[in-house]
Amino acid sequence: MSNVIGHPQPDRDERATQAQAIRNAAHSVPQRGQARTSTNGEELAYGETFASCYHKGLPHGPTGFVDPASYREYTDALLQQDHARFEGLPVGANFPSVSHPRRTSGGGSGQRKMTSPFTGHVYDLQGLDAAAQAITAAPTLGSDELAAEMAEVYAMALLRDARFEDIASGAGSAGTLATALAGMPWFASAAGYTGIGDRHRPLTGPADLFRGSTPGSRNGPWLSQFLLVGNRGPGGADTSAPLPVRALPEVDDGYVYYGTQMVDQRSAVAVAGNDWMQTWAAWLDAQNGADFGGLDQFESKRQFMTTPRDIATYVHFDALYQAYQVASLLMLAGGAPFGKDRGMPESNSRTRSAFASYGGPHILALVTEVSTRALKAVWRQKWLHHRRLRPEVVAGLLTLHANDPAAIPDPALQTALAELQAKIPASILAAIAAKNTADTSGSPTASAGIVAPNGNTAGLPTIAAGKNYLLPMAFPEGSPTHPAYGAGHATVAGACVTALKAFFEMYQADGETELEWPLAAGQGPGGSGAYGFGKVYVGNKATLKKAAGSPKLTVQGELDKLAANIAIARNVAGVHYYTDYFASLRMGERITVSILEEQASLYGERMSMSFTSFDGDRVRVSGQDGHATVSVVDRTGHALSAADWYQRYR
Repeated sequence: MSNVIGHPQPDRDERATQAQAIRNAAHSVPQRGQARTSTNGEELAYGETFASCYHKGLPHGPTGFVDPASYREYTDALLQQDHARFEGLPVGANFPSVSHPRRTSGGGSGQRKMTSPFTGHVYDLQGLDAAAQAITAAPTLGSDELAAEMAEVYAMALLRDARFEDIASGAGSAGTLATALAGMPWFASAAGYTGIGDRHRPLTGPADLFRGSTPGSRNGPWLSQFLLVGNRGPGGADTSAPLPVRALPEVDDGYVYYGTQMVDQRSAVAVAGNDWMQTWAAWLDAQNGADFGGLDQFESKRQFMTTPRDIATYVHFDALYQAYQVASLLMLAGGAPFGKDRGMPESNSRTRSAFASYGGPHILALVTEVSTRALKAVWRQKWLHHRRLRPEVVAGLLTLHANDPAAIPDPALQTALAELQAKIPASILAAIAAKNTADTSGSPTASAGIVAPNGNTAGLPTIAAGKNYLLPMAFPEGSPTHPAYGAGHATVAGACVTALKAFFEMYQADGETELEWPLAAGQGPGGSGAYGFGKVYVGNKATLKKAAGSPKLTVQGELDKLAANIAIARNVAGVHYYTDYFASLRMGERITVSILEEQASLYGERMSMSFTSFDGDRVRVSGQDGHATVSVVDRTGHALSAADWYQRYR
């Protein structure tokens, strides 16, 4: 006689059979279309210089051109997934001048390794395969678009230590730089900007500087509220105790509860004015793979992010999904509503509450889960297809061309660089040259685990002070040791923010009006405001202060802004371009939709999630019992097939 009421249905062999069938169905989704990656065709455009490609860490000659045999060996081993041949590459074998101290701590050789070059070959069991998504070709060297991107990253370097508020108001040199950028063809031709597949964007004044592509990311203070505010947590209030010991800090104290622990929104920030790689020797050593990591110098106190350098430092050290995990905590603690009007069953149930499914643990795990798939997809694009050079290398090529055109061995490359230099405003190049001449931060004092320079400068080109167009870098080591396009931070940003927008309600009951930031009173637990505060803040180093003008913000807008902030902060550091943000953000979005689509088919009751894409599409994912659909209506009201939407940017 059994002492239990029964067994779950189905169970054992029957459950195993059904599980296999549902998994097979979830992974068979032909409506996604077929990706076709196209590159800009520049890899072989400039002879054996491979000047438009990524090859940091391989041997370079004194003028900065890669050893061609090493480049060909590297690409062939990479594409063929020949791990043994890759191990034989001469990475870090050529440090002609080690220009300033480099790391040798932990028994290291002071050389950097290439970062996960074979990840794009890896398969996955959930979501789009890494090869099933693509991004469009990157801009070419002599194009108006690359000129605009380089002028923008130069302007970012010049304004790294200006307050966000001063940049937006045009204070100091921000207004002059904005005017110079606005006159460039790429920005001036953005009058008909729609944001749909169009990397042009309007730049009419300083308030537009360094903004993202979505309406929300262009509204209000530059920095998202999700990177500043805190929340209220559990426990009694001991108002006599100092923060952060006091159990109930106010939201403008900037502490985010992580259970009974707290995450401080204040960050460790780098010393103002401390830029790197501003001499040819330092630049060349970085290209050869010298490890200058760990030379960062920090202010003595943590502070709220108030300048571009602050957020550049944040994205130098963050865990890639970190900002979105914190955003999840803020929304959960504030009682932000789940998407109850979209078909998330437990949000509508009389007897069930959301937890393991459709609740806090679900979304907290989801933002990390989508990150891993996003990285596989973008790593395939960057290593196996585009191999795009970093901005620091474009700046090196411009500098070499300006000082000694004869040192450029390929006529087509000479022409492209001449066109590029002519298109970048002369005032911006002059300001960069003046900064490089004035700065002395490229030669810091040696510290533990660091060896001093050897002083070998033989054969290096002579760079005139007025023609030093090297890009001042926020990171001592410059760019990471992987290609520029697409961008890891941007792809993860797109993936994670899409998960948040799909999971939490972004609209009022009419389905058209976005929920304001902060949410209206009565939508949070116990009838309180969902986020518990009624102000819009900006950072003021040690404290938060109310933003001027009381701008009207939305929850969705601040999430889109969060994605833009984190992705574009990598541009601020000098390691990425706007294209990397734009294309990668949208690829991350599609990675998340593919995962939600597969997960939707695994539920035994019908569920759906919907969100507004970074281009204004209304996307709904729904499913049940092995079946799922993705439906899309674009911003003009026209229905799109799932395949057309998934492959819009190929």
